[in-house]
Amino acid sequence: MWFLAAAAGIFLAQQLAISFMSTEGAEGALRRTLFFVTTVALVLLALRFRRYWGAWLVAAGIVLNLIPMAAHSGAMPIDYDILESSGAFPEVTRDDIGKQTNHGKDVVLEREDIHFFVLSDRYVVDLPGYGTNVYSLGDFVLFAGVALLLIQAPLVLLRSPRHESPQAA
Repeated sequence: MWFLAAAAGIFLAQQLAISFMSTEGAEGALRRTLFFVTTVALVLLALRFRRYWGAWLVAAGIVLNLIPMAAHSGAMPIDYDILESSGAFPEVTRDDIGKQTNHGKDVVLEREDIHFFVLSDRYVVDLPGYGTNVYSLGDFVLFAGVALLLIQAPLVLLRSPRHESPQAA
């Protein structure tokens, strides 16, 4: 399953670009290009497994996240007031508005500066053992897709024949 290894490698490259490259100048242009190219590649790889319903949800989640990120130079917008009220990141202050979070994909903005607000990181979830974080609608769709894939893949593998029976000549 080289597709899974390719997807993992592409995702890692994307996360490194988003986390460590500047959003300004030539490096920012390269960062945006890498983000968009790798996002399209991830959607295409997800659709490689199109016989699984979960793959369609993974692709849809990626596209839902792409929309607000495309409007914000490859960074996911997050409303400062939501971030502050979540209590998840007390180190983020009003001085961080307009800046990318520390080595993350998010950019802290005022609500009125966020394009496609409904698709931005705005849903606060507190998970036992993990803590509080802020997610987007696309994240939830993507998580549902991964869960569905984890259920579907073993079932499909159990149903599909491993070897074709030889036909008599």
